[in-house]
Amino acid sequence: MTVVETSKFELTTVAPVYGKNYNKGCIGFTYNNSSVVSRGIAYFTKWARMSDIRVTHVLIVTGENSCIEADAFHNTVKEGTLQHYFDEPHCQIFFRKPQELTDEIAEKIVQVLTPEVGKQYDFNLIYIQALSGSFAGHLYDRLVREKLEDKLSEKLNNPEKWICSELAAYALDEQPKYKDQGILKRPNATISPQELFEDSVIFEPWKMGNLHNFITKIK
Repeated sequence: MTVVETSKFELTTVAPVYGKNYNKGCIGFTYNNSSVVSRGIAYFTKWARMSDIRVTHVLIVTGENSCIEADAFHNTVKEGTLQHYFDEPHCQIFFRKPQELTDEIAEKIVQVLTPEVGKQYDFNLIYIQALSGSFAGHLYDRLVREKLEDKLSEKLNNPEKWICSELAAYALDEQPKYKDQGILKRPNATISPQELFEDSVIFEPWKMGNLHNFITKIK
């Protein structure tokens, strides 16, 4: 990784090597520039973007070629493969390593997620984030001191359904090490992929050569 300016990064293709630049318990963030859905999510979450990197989907690494994610297209929380993202020609994937991640914490993150596999996707939360992310929604949110999304999520969130960023935030928030730290002070249901990705408290800081915190696979 080469840092160009404080808020800008030069994207460099790095071969994914398990145990070196990603591992169990790391959080993966993706962006697909050919996807209408990805571009739509990027538009509605643009207010949270502080760097030049866009992300629109979140997954949790559970093994060398495995992850758990909330998948809107299949309306389910599922165990998926990472190879799908590595092979996708238009997909960028970035991994961020939680602070002081140990094998024990990584295992507990996976254990927390396992019972959620098979549950449905929470489309209501996506609609809420889209509403809050619109210009009118963002303006109103500022007027009510950023309470619009919190109030809507409280009313409409289904505790038995998930969106991708909510699932990852929940897995981290269940660990004493990360509970209520950084962006996790907010309700999990209100956290977007971009907001989680941008957090500087939960994850190890961006720095030169730290490939746990930066990896992109672009063809």
